[in-house]
Amino acid sequence: MPQKPLHVLIIGAGLGGACLAHGLKSAGVGVTVYERVAARHEGAFGCRVTIDPDGDRALRNALPPDLYNTFTATCAEPPRHLTVYSEVLEELFTTAPPVVGRRGAALRYTSHMTLRQLLLTGIEDVVRFGKEFVRYERRPDGRIAAFFSDGTTAVGDVLVGADGADSRVRRQLLPQAGLQDCGFTTAYGKVDLLEAARLLPWEMLRGISVVRGASGPVLVTQPMDFLWDSSGELKGHVHGLDAALLSTWAGRRHDDTRDHLTWWLFGPSGLFPAAPERLRGADLVEAVGGMTRHWDPALHTLLGLSEPDAAAATRAVVSRPAEPREATGVTLLGDAGHVRLPDPGEGANAALAAAWSLSGLLAEAAAGRPVAAAIRDHETRLPASGFDFSAYWKRLYRQARADTPVIGPVPAAGPGLRAVRGDSG
Repeated sequence: MPQKPLHVLIIGAGLGGACLAHGLKSAGVGVTVYERVAARHEGAFGCRVTIDPDGDRALRNALPPDLYNTFTATCAEPPRHLTVYSEVLEELFTTAPPVVGRRGAALRYTSHMTLRQLLLTGIEDVVRFGKEFVRYERRPDGRIAAFFSDGTTAVGDVLVGADGADSRVRRQLLPQAGLQDCGFTTAYGKVDLLEAARLLPWEMLRGISVVRGASGPVLVTQPMDFLWDSSGELKGHVHGLDAALLSTWAGRRHDDTRDHLTWWLFGPSGLFPAAPERLRGADLVEAVGGMTRHWDPALHTLLGLSEPDAAAATRAVVSRPAEPREATGVTLLGDAGHVRLPDPGEGANAALAAAWSLSGLLAEAAAGRPVAAAIRDHETRLPASGFDFSAYWKRLYRQARADTPVIGPVPAAGPGLRAVRGDSG
């Protein structure tokens, strides 16, 4: 008897879910993606993603060549330096920017929304918007049925939960495995780059800046300068392949990203006036303003100009350990499976790399390998859950306030450090 074609259901069209769909589609594996938000351009997403060599490799492998080249054209100009300031904008020291990853390959800086639109390009026929996942069940024949809030049902051979840290798939699959709150929160937002240019020193518009509060949170800013202008048209100096790719990329019409200064502010959750996850938009902008009211007026004013729709906050949480289980046709991807410390880009790169790996394993299953064996290999390759990252996060916070800050995994001070002052203040 001929084997029935494998069909994969993906819950969530975020970076990991969309990348997995690309990999499966290119391998000829049937796939449908179910996304909660009602339309492609809707939803609240972070402002900046740093793509490291692992994430870049996954994108290069999963995407068609023209679309990968479009991705590189949509990335922002890399920072020229990394400078540490006091809260009164006194320059403390500067160093070379974090332009390379752990293996020496270049880092790329992109807007989260732009990358989302890029990954949704080419899989429009398999993505279903406005589909809020409720639960799943295993049928007697081994297939998986997914149920949605609109009363519809979808059936497939594999169900992949790629629905983020608050994953409903994870809650059902691993009800005993919750999340550990590390006690710290990151808020993030963005300001129009021209508005920022009217307030900040020129150096802060050319690199990554770290502002050390004397008794409060740490602020990091980075300019995001793209190849298109405020009206969405290509800038005058853009020609050749980049111009051709961006002019023909259909995803541009769904992306409202423009040149901006992105910022993120982190510190103990107790510094926030209310539960951080309940603060969004104008309320969060106001809260951040209150936390920095004694800072240099330029910084305080800058944060007050943040776009409310782009402002959000997230607690630092990590996965608690889960008991080993037998592999089935249901698995997890990205933050749904392993919530990481929120270093900028860490979760995104891990999700992209895991998505490309999983697409290969499921292609093997489509060719006849047992599904459970493919899922077992996928879950074995994932990092173990339950590490106590709270100590690491506190060390990160201390280092960001000391003379050798670390921004995410990248040391902000090291070889090439140029001290601006004789003491650290």
